Amino acid sequence: MNPIPSPLRRAIFTAALATLALCAGPASAQEPFPSKPIRVVVPYTPGGVSDAVTRLVTKKLSEQLKTPIIVDNQPGANGQIGSSAVVRSAPDGYTLLVVVAAHVINPSLYSKMTYAPLQDLRGVSEIGAIPLLMVSSAALPPANLKDFVAWVKANPQSATFASSGTGSGAHLAAELFAQTIGAPITHVPYKGIAPALPDLFAGQIATIFDSVQTMMPHVKAGKLHALAITSNARWPAAPDVPTMNEQGYPGMTGGSWIGMLAPAKTPDDIVGKLSAEMQNVVDSPEVRAKLIEYGIDPVGGTPAQFDAFMQGESKRWADVVKKADIRIE
Repeated sequence: MNPIPSPLRRAIFTAALATLALCAGPASAQEPFPSKPIRVVVPYTPGGVSDAVTRLVTKKLSEQLKTPIIVDNQPGANGQIGSSAVVRSAPDGYTLLVVVAAHVINPSLYSKMTYAPLQDLRGVSEIGAIPLLMVSSAALPPANLKDFVAWVKANPQSATFASSGTGSGAHLAAELFAQTIGAPITHVPYKGIAPALPDLFAGQIATIFDSVQTMMPHVKAGKLHALAITSNARWPAAPDVPTMNEQGYPGMTGGSWIGMLAPAKTPDDIVGKLSAEMQNVVDSPEVRAKLIEYGIDPVGGTPAQFDAFMQGESKRWADVVKKADIRIE
């Protein structure tokens, strides 16, 4: 029997492989998502609120997806180090990122970044909104927002606000407030909120914006006055504190937030599945109760809703940063 010529053998072999590939179909069709552990990067240090929230929601998400979820803290550069690592990861749903409001503010603060937050990453689900409580020192005369605004305008040399650092949520919220009332308030940055408290108690600092759970104990102790909260409605843990909207400042509604992202090219079906499961997580009674305890209003929502929200927040805070001429090199 005559042997089959080599070129023909190669052609037959190639055709056979192609037929097998067609019959087998894409690998992803054989491995429904998820089929291996998921890694969730937190671009901040362990022990903070973002870390605690991530561990809370991923524990429940792991139970629902029936797959292990590993929390990986990669802090630095106001969230940029961990975020950059996720941008460089495979867009397959197995590497996710949890961020706060700094994610969309950073492009306005930093002249150079290694990635584009709104283009290189996409929303999976907003976990929750974080309203900020505006407090003033009880060592100073004003005890309500109306009187505080009048005091600021009458005492520009003493009108100061503290923050946990330049470009932080506390910083930008206070800058927005100063722009809203049309009166300058001098920024005094600290390395965290805790170091600022003694000066705030003593009246050397006039005001600060921070989380409800951090500030309310000092309000109850008589060291601070609670002036307003930036939530849409009054907060359960501070029912006597009126909202900014109630007091005539609707533009001061909002604050910070926390949410989950994926690399931009992650397939829609995977992102959709993760988002639906995250909605179930956020809606679960035990997670909702814990989020509220942390000072977070549970949200959830679709990827499209979260992306649109981040676009709006990016523009909102870019305007504040530009007017205040804030830069971080």
